Amino acid sequence: MFNGWISLRVKDPKAIGDWYTRVTGLQVVGARADIGSVALGDRERGYAIILLPGESVEHPERLQMHFEVADVDAEYNRLRQLGVEFDEPPADQPWGWRHTYTHDPVGHTVELCTPLANAKLRS
Repeated sequence: MFNGWISLRVKDPKAIGDWYTRVTGLQVVGARADIGSVALGDRERGYAIILLPGESVEHPERLQMHFEVADVDAEYNRLRQLGVEFDEPPADQPWGWRHTYTHDPVGHTVELCTPLANAKLRS
């Protein structure tokens, strides 16, 4: 079984880490003050994202992170109340998932999704 994480270079790992903890509920599970890195994840499963200081990729929107949530519509509504802007409201996709997309402060695409079998479908 594979278990892994993604490392992203960003100018301000702490500020971007704060955004991810507020939006995704990930927790800070590690940090290195000597280099200014922040590791996000949860205590049971470990790392999900490691934020390292540095220049971001040239086209950050091309990097997509997908987070499965229990109810994409509820998360969409909760996050909009926090001021998070989305590309579009949640929508059913032909591949069996309900999706919505936003972007972190750097511009990386952040997708929230729920399998249609679990989604509370809205008409």
